[in-house]
This record gives sequence, structure tokens and C-alpha cells, in this order.
Amino acid sequence: MIFDQDSFEERAAIMEYLGELSRFRAETLAAAAQGLTRWETLSHVASRVVEQARDQRSALAQQTGQGAMPEVQPAPAEEV
Repeated sequence: MIFDQDSFEERAAIMEYLGELSRFRAETLAAAAQGLTRWETLSHVASRVVEQARDQRSALAQQTGQGAMPEVQPAPAEEV
């Protein structure tokens, strides 16, 4: 079965808020609705967060120059 993160998050939020369930129980039931365990579902979510962060770092490196850090002045060519 293909994991649908948007559906998972929406189901869990609705069950937590309207169903007055704990977040743990809501996430467990939302994962079960997709045929997964809570652990498998949260592993999918975590891996996507890591991928997004990697993409953002890569885009930032391209904008600022490879290896440059934002908000940091480059070292002067010669030390005075």
C-alpha cells in the first residue's frame, strides 16, 4: 500500500481534535487506516522531513556559493 502523508495527518488531526483522542491513539488509528503501524508511518514522515531539509540546504548552498554559511562574512583575503 502507498503511504499518503496528507491523509494520515488529516485523519489523525480530526480524531485527536473532534474525537478527543490522545495524539498517540489518533496516529495509531490513522496509520491502521492505511494498513501500516504507527511506527512505519512515522518513519515515512521522518524520512520525508530529512529529504526536504537536504533539498533546502542544497538550494541554499547553490544560492550563496558552495560551503558558504548565511549571515557569516567570508574571511578576508589577507590577514592584517
